[in-house]
Amino acid sequence: MTADLLATMPRGFADATHDAQSVFRSVLEALSRPGRLQTLVASDGLQAPAPLSRGLTALLLTLLDTETSLHLADPLASDAAWMYCRFHTGVQREDDAAPADFVATRSTHAQLDGLRLGSDEVPQQGSTLIVDTGSLALERGARLRLTGPGIEHEQHMGLCGLPIAFWQQRIAMQPLFPRGVDLLLVCGSQLIGVPRSTVMTLEG
Repeated sequence: MTADLLATMPRGFADATHDAQSVFRSVLEALSRPGRLQTLVASDGLQAPAPLSRGLTALLLTLLDTETSLHLADPLASDAAWMYCRFHTGVQREDDAAPADFVATRSTHAQLDGLRLGSDEVPQQGSTLIVDTGSLALERGARLRLTGPGIEHEQHMGLCGLPIAFWQQRIAMQPLFPRGVDLLLVCGSQLIGVPRSTVMTLEG
């Protein structure tokens, strides 16, 4: 990495330890309370590399390290994005989604095919899919009903900018539990988590 690239590299968190801890708490809250909106406060001051959003960048800075691997799906896989992630986290680059610990994508390109599901013995080795989307709002029309751990009775959420076919595929994976994929959906500074343990039903 040249001196010119380093000089123009967008900075990471203003306070790396404090901000990463704040985002990590939001991620834990999102996955322990599926379908509920959480806020990524620490994303507000970030300078994200194109084409990554600040919310997605905050998640990557928090979750990635030298022992994890990342696949950036098109159109996120710019040289600037890769250099930023590598410089700030030391993450290992994966050009294929299948072996990656984390897969980041936009809602227009999100898919579950080929992602690592873990095993019955080690389900935590399944991938985490991070989807950067344009909306997390619960709108009229089709919606999702969520039940399972972390949900007292039931929780509802919208399709979050993802096609019905994506959610149908996620629902079809439910009999594979404890294998599966954890989902993190980010829009701006807002976050929703859907762990593999959540049971989803399409309504409307």
